[in-house]
Amino acid sequence: MFEKFKLKTNPFRMVPAVHQEELIWAGFPEIKERFEKRIKRSIRIPNSTIVLNWGEYGSGKTHAARYFSKQSVLQTCIDPEKRLTTPLSIVINFPKGKNVVRELFTQIIDKIDIAAVNSKLSSFDSEKILDNVTDNMFVRQIISYLFNEDFEKDLYLKYLYDESSAQERNKLGFLRKIETDNDIVELLSALLTVITNDTIYPCVIIWIDEFEDIAYQSSSNINNINNFIKVLFDKTPNNLLLFINFTLSAMANVDDLSVYLQDAVKSRIKERIELAIPDKEELKRYLLDLLNNPINREGEPDGYVPFDEDMIDRLIDDIGNTSLRRFNEALSYLLESADLDGKSTISKEYYLSIKDEIIGWKDE
Repeated sequence: MFEKFKLKTNPFRMVPAVHQEELIWAGFPEIKERFEKRIKRSIRIPNSTIVLNWGEYGSGKTHAARYFSKQSVLQTCIDPEKRLTTPLSIVINFPKGKNVVRELFTQIIDKIDIAAVNSKLSSFDSEKILDNVTDNMFVRQIISYLFNEDFEKDLYLKYLYDESSAQERNKLGFLRKIETDNDIVELLSALLTVITNDTIYPCVIIWIDEFEDIAYQSSSNINNINNFIKVLFDKTPNNLLLFINFTLSAMANVDDLSVYLQDAVKSRIKERIELAIPDKEELKRYLLDLLNNPINREGEPDGYVPFDEDMIDRLIDDIGNTSLRRFNEALSYLLESADLDGKSTISKEYYLSIKDEIIGWKDE
């Protein structure tokens, strides 16, 4: 469809890619480097920490979470002479329901390959490891099952998801259900600690996306979330990196988030990474990288083709300070319209002829 533009597809996504092979990083090298350094630091220095990522809607926070969860990207963050395994990176959305702690736990468990963990742990001495992890006998019982050579994955997951019967719990050897928020966070902390070693994962990275939705939770749930994070870090002091993605426009400014984060959590925030509104040169570098990435470009790199550079300059001047998503929307509309109108290049004149349709959303 886009061969005449020397493109394999429309590269201007309205939402972040889901499939790993489609996830690329374009432009913004300084932001990319900050994420890389923080991940490398968490691999090499065991202290658990929190990083706050903030920016306007459509600034690339979700994309960053998905991109830095790619195995090929995580592989570049390790020293292959010292480590053979890559971190476990988990992207979850802020819970929308009433049982926020259970929802967080379920989303995290969904992203862990429990069967793979069992296959690696079954050769280890569970007692020796758990002696250094937890003194909670109920939690030890549940985690010990992961070391079992006769591990039954489906039965174990049913238990973790609170869907098992009393008979099934008896078969597993568990005396009761996981009932309280404290049960959940103690169990999750022990699990994360057990799987962070040289054999399984050097560290665990958790990205909580859309954290601004905390503003719509009740005060009791806000307390529950804060306690969950606090206890999780108290019980998992090493090798846990938590990224919190926060959309700035949802509140007046980033400091408003302090209303929803208690001091015990705020003290764990070691870095703030701002995904700011890009300037003209940043947008143009982003566009060059995006168009000429092999996943999008047919053949050799070819500048801004199919766009004329003076057209790009005029578009950026017209839309002014805006998010990356708005920039993508404008270019996507231009590309689709040019294809429909039989254009092989997209000039400034063509842009001006349909300008009102492209930036009609912009307040004059």
